[in-house]
Amino acid sequence: MSPAPSLARRVFHGTLIHSRSLTEIEYITDALLGVNEAGVIAFLDKDVREGEVVARLEAKGWSGVQLVRLKRGEFLIPGLIDTHTHAPQYVNLAYGQQFELLEWLNKVTFPAEAKFADALYARRTYEGVVQRLINSGTTTVCYYGSLHLTTKVLAAICHRKGQRAFVGKCNMDRLSAPNYQEESASKSLENTEEFVSFVRGKCVSPTVVAASDGTLGANPTLAPASRDSFNTSLVQPIITPRFAIACSDELLTGLGEMLKKDPSLPCQTHLAENPTEIEFTKSLFPFASTYTHVYDHFGLLQQNTVLAHCVHLDHDEMDLIKSRESGISHCPNSNFNLRSGTSKVANMLDRGIKVSLGTDVAGGTSLGILSAIRTASFASKTIVFTQRDSTAPSASAPTPPTDAVPIVSADGKTTYPPGYFSSRHLSIETLFYLATKGGAQVTCLEDRVGDFAVGKEFDALLVQTGQRGSETQKEEVGGEEQYELALEEGLEDRFPADEFGSSLFVEPEDSLEKVFEKFLFSGDDRNLGSVFVRGRVIGGARPLA
Repeated sequence: MSPAPSLARRVFHGTLIHSRSLTEIEYITDALLGVNEAGVIAFLDKDVREGEVVARLEAKGWSGVQLVRLKRGEFLIPGLIDTHTHAPQYVNLAYGQQFELLEWLNKVTFPAEAKFADALYARRTYEGVVQRLINSGTTTVCYYGSLHLTTKVLAAICHRKGQRAFVGKCNMDRLSAPNYQEESASKSLENTEEFVSFVRGKCVSPTVVAASDGTLGANPTLAPASRDSFNTSLVQPIITPRFAIACSDELLTGLGEMLKKDPSLPCQTHLAENPTEIEFTKSLFPFASTYTHVYDHFGLLQQNTVLAHCVHLDHDEMDLIKSRESGISHCPNSNFNLRSGTSKVANMLDRGIKVSLGTDVAGGTSLGILSAIRTASFASKTIVFTQRDSTAPSASAPTPPTDAVPIVSADGKTTYPPGYFSSRHLSIETLFYLATKGGAQVTCLEDRVGDFAVGKEFDALLVQTGQRGSETQKEEVGGEEQYELALEEGLEDRFPADEFGSSLFVEPEDSLEKVFEKFLFSGDDRNLGSVFVRGRVIGGARPLA
């Protein structure tokens, strides 16, 4: 394998925002962050004043590099991570809301996915899907493809465009549409092996290794067949049984054997999304005590398994997921749209389960994790006020005292009192964590992305809110003069058309924390100037050169 092609070193000076824990966001002003030739964060210095930047870079041997000075209202955040979406379903985005899950699959989804047998159609569609997700701020994504080997096209496009992606060819050999079902379990397994080989052979990113001080290193002798090689590639294959209903025992057994032989292979599937789905699954697998135990029986629950939805889990199922160290993708848009329910994310967090966010297009009606953040907030508040207004006793975790606070240990780890999250709606801090570090944990990428720690790869978004400088005219005039000035300015067209979106409205005097919250809840792709993956600009509304 050849060394990674070098990037030009780049330095940012300004404001950075990232998660430190489920309950803490770190706002760093006057930060100096350097990205080296491998796209890895080489250093992060805090409290570096404008006049100190040049000297600080000279001392590091970084003079003459590209320096990006972030303006007022601009800041960097880690790239957003979507742990559950269906690439072939984007053609149905915002369509079919009148159905629940199983009817929706048969009447809306399976007919749409069947069209992806056509490779040219797949190419045309996936080109738009991938770039739109990139421009919405999704730097890492878990994609479901169709059951066809044209899913190779999706993987190839992700590889070419530079998106970090887990791409899976769907496995489904029974109880689907007559024209959208694999001919046998053996053929499904054969095609899956072919797909995995293709991604690992054709979509391999050059291997980069950064030293602890952030300087560039490379290991050109790392064998392509090694597990570490796969883990450094931006695009990776992921085993994708659609859900238990669509997979025979023989197929699930075969997929479990693949994972057993190669634990580096991740897995993704749906779990406990809809009450009707759950009952149907139990009738198909009478040996299993719960839906979750079906997957465990076949060896599909592992550290790098992503379980989508998990709306209707009981306590035993949560404990099993925790014990297997599997992760959950919370998809609130879809859960509301298909009337599946409200997932008890707070209970999962209280148990220490890994949780992230997913869009689940086209069950979900919006692309981009910003939308998932907003709906996850609404879902958690729905749970809180439903419990508040219920006359039945709550079965949630014990409620901690109102003054209970997280405890940070000397090594920086945070622990929470029993029932801490279940006693409240999801905070801004928690939601942002799920969208970034939570997604990194669920995809087992926490040692690579999710925050701005030195040594991690620079997957980031340059957010531009259009915040202007503070007004000083109020201080210079008062009374009648102020009134006349306001009237004069009101008759003039003083401001250009807003290029940062019609919803996000920030004022000159807004604090950084206020601007950030406004961005999370009213910003969109027009506020994402540049999108970076491993240091490279791969999209954005105003991408840096």
